[in-house]
Amino acid sequence: MWRVTLTVGIALLAGCSGFLPAGPTADDSDPVTPAPVPTDSPDETVAVPTSDGTVNVARLLDRHERALATRSFHRHVEQAGPQNTLDVWIDRQRGVQRVQRRFGPISDDVVLADGTVYTNVRDDPDTPYATTPATGNTSLVASPAGVDLLRQLLSKTAYRKVESVRWRGRPVAVLAATDTVETSTAGNESGVGRSRLYVDRQGIIRHVEHTEQRPERPDIDTTMTVTTDLERVPIPWWLEDRDPYSSGSM
Repeated sequence: MWRVTLTVGIALLAGCSGFLPAGPTADDSDPVTPAPVPTDSPDETVAVPTSDGTVNVARLLDRHERALATRSFHRHVEQAGPQNTLDVWIDRQRGVQRVQRRFGPISDDVVLADGTVYTNVRDDPDTPYATTPATGNTSLVASPAGVDLLRQLLSKTAYRKVESVRWRGRPVAVLAATDTVETSTAGNESGVGRSRLYVDRQGIIRHVEHTEQRPERPDIDTTMTVTTDLERVPIPWWLEDRDPYSSGSM
């Protein structure tokens, strides 16, 4: 489904999505979410599931997925640079989804609304998009909340809670990997350079910073941010004539 010339590092982003037809180059100016700069607030604590003194990652991911199952949200993933990104927007109330990937100058963009999947068309200026009927359970991503990606990144690493802080006005627990290394790991084993998670009281993993050295494969440098104050999915320029938020279109 994706071109074989794409780098291995970008392939990790493919694990975030189960379905996204190829589309054309686009130049949407969606904002990139900055990394958090938390301020200590010792009076507010956030509990996380633990087992044998470390964070229970499986339960943590289950909580994250359940917390987002009924919420509208925007998930932004950045892999090895600002041009390799994935954005997932979910509007639960109106049933609108959008998934956009950027691989350097190439962008793939799909919108699901009103029982139709709209895919941006490449190399045809007279046809901005193609349409495909959607079924009742159609989704543009196999793992909207990003659990598939998080499982790839976090499942082999032990975490401990290091503090509770306020981040963007909400209390969060800060979880840090217990086996980080300062230099690349010798031999065939990967080494986590930095891995931090910011988890709120609802169980949503709000922000992830994960770097990993892999001797025989490209290193991993991934961030993921989830925001739940989404009022509407941003509609791309190529679908303006079928904007699902326009009067009478829904």
